[in-house]
Amino acid sequence: MIKIKNVRKIYQTGVVETHALRDVSLEIKDGEFVVVLGPSGSGKSTFLNVVSGLDSVTSGHIIVDDEVITDMSDKELTNFRRRKLGFIFQSYNLLSNLTVYENIEVGKNLSHNPIEIDELLEKIGMTIEKDKYPYQLSGGQQQRVSIARALAKNPSILFCDEPTGALDETTGKQVLEVLQRLNKELNTTIVIVTHNIAIKDIADKVIHMKSGEIYEIEDNQQKKLVEEISWS
Repeated sequence: MIKIKNVRKIYQTGVVETHALRDVSLEIKDGEFVVVLGPSGSGKSTFLNVVSGLDSVTSGHIIVDDEVITDMSDKELTNFRRRKLGFIFQSYNLLSNLTVYENIEVGKNLSHNPIEIDELLEKIGMTIEKDKYPYQLSGGQQQRVSIARALAKNPSILFCDEPTGALDETTGKQVLEVLQRLNKELNTTIVIVTHNIAIKDIADKVIHMKSGEIYEIEDNQQKKLVEEISWS
């Protein structure tokens, strides 16, 4: 479980203060599929960065699986992220000189309790492409490989920053279908930050943000399958 208590994040530039997060409090349960929605500048990316320990808070506390990450040193945070978290970004960040299998292996080698690569290849529908290089793949296929790489170390939480932002609707849905299936089959907690309002319909919980604040938390009682949503 993730517990966020009265978190503030202020960026200081000279004498100018930018309040990126304003007294944010929230709980995310194990295995939940969470979507954080908001326009540019709403604080959603800052939210992801502080909750995942990529950035520090100005004040407040963040507790993940009973570990207070806001009290950790940089070294402790690095070890925590390695043990617990996976990350997927809009850019795929695959290593161009490695095959699909080898790119996923990079993630596997970070863990003492990894998921087998062949199992992940089957789950993302990329078994046939395992010996291909990134330049031989479509954008959607590359994003699926980045998902498998993040999941290979068997993280309890997967953070996704605009994972479909660079993809068209058809390809974006293929990526979301993989995430939805993995959430169900592996019980991985998934937190997606996006400005795409259509994605909220597949979430268990929707966090609406603006001006650094959470102004609404929506529990979705009628989740949809990815195939049922539309970008328009």
